[in-house]
Amino acid sequence: MQRSITFPPIKLKKIDDYMLYVAKNKARVVELKEKMLDFGRGRGDITRFLERIGVIEVGEFVEFTNLGREVVSLRESLGTAVYHALLYQRVPQYKLLIDVLKERDLARDVLYELVNKRLAELSPTAWVNRVAFRALLQIGEDLRTVKRNNGVYSYLEDCVEIAVTNFYTRHGARVGDNFYTSFDKLLIPECGKLEHPLNLYRVDIRCIVSKIYSKFS
Repeated sequence: MQRSITFPPIKLKKIDDYMLYVAKNKARVVELKEKMLDFGRGRGDITRFLERIGVIEVGEFVEFTNLGREVVSLRESLGTAVYHALLYQRVPQYKLLIDVLKERDLARDVLYELVNKRLAELSPTAWVNRVAFRALLQIGEDLRTVKRNNGVYSYLEDCVEIAVTNFYTRHGARVGDNFYTSFDKLLIPECGKLEHPLNLYRVDIRCIVSKIYSKFS
């Protein structure tokens, strides 16, 4: 585990804009900075971060890894909620922040101290600085996974599960607690079961959510 994650004040929209641009364009690092999609010294803060968590690789052009292609593919169906699963699996500090809030509501300073305490239990030299902490907390808010009320933060909901449910509300039929859809709308094929005589696939929402998280582990 890194001693401190370098995570400047990057908002969710900035990361999303960067990813969508790279998905549509053969971009060089200098081009991304010229278009204000990245900033900072050298390759740029967002480029270095996404490279470090395995989403992109940088040569003459910035290109997606297999992991990055999974992210942008799911982004089309789930929206920005996909970044929650990515960060939860690839950034230990974000995962701890979310896990701590799942346990109880906390003021920001108390949350900061507790996250660093948990990090120290995993690795004595690991910690998250305040700039990174505030940025990650803001991303949690932007994803509507974290809620702030009068200075107290709480865990709201798993935005990935909400996004998957909303996808099948739009692209399927609900009967009781089950969703049914066509094969081409199965986000994870192994999480659908063909049922006759409907010739539609019954979707296992929990299976899909679990598989999405697993893809980024």
